[in-house]
Amino acid sequence: MEPDRFVLSFETLKAWCQRQSYQFSENVELGQLAIHYQLLGHPAPLVVLPQVQRGMVMLVMKQPFSVPVDRRDAISDAANRLNATLLMGAWALNRDTGELFFRATVPALDVGYTDQGLLHVARIVVGTSERAATAMRAVALEAADPEKAISAIAYPA
Repeated sequence: MEPDRFVLSFETLKAWCQRQSYQFSENVELGQLAIHYQLLGHPAPLVVLPQVQRGMVMLVMKQPFSVPVDRRDAISDAANRLNATLLMGAWALNRDTGELFFRATVPALDVGYTDQGLLHVARIVVGTSERAATAMRAVALEAADPEKAISAIAYPA
């Protein structure tokens, strides 16, 4: 593998965060990282979850609000509308907890990344979250109509 390329692992992901001068937290026991970030004026870390046994790494940004039970169908509709326009990643709702997040999973097994290549993936997750955060919050907390809220931000098919 070329010297500027690296396979994704907890150690190489941590080193990448250090090279980028990111503020981050680590859970060594679980092999997870959380890059500190703000969304809608609240903490919303970009969580990096190596899935070693599956040869993948998931980058996840949870929205800084919980979806009330009575709005979970509406937010699922909004997430489906957004997912239909995405080239990478997916919106997901944990229906038990009301947590809404955007995630992208990339292969880690025998795939070499550069700092810029991994930064591109991180920017997709953060940028997609930023682009949709206000509309998703409106659907979840302000009873906005999912079709109207999402039509203003969805990428063209």
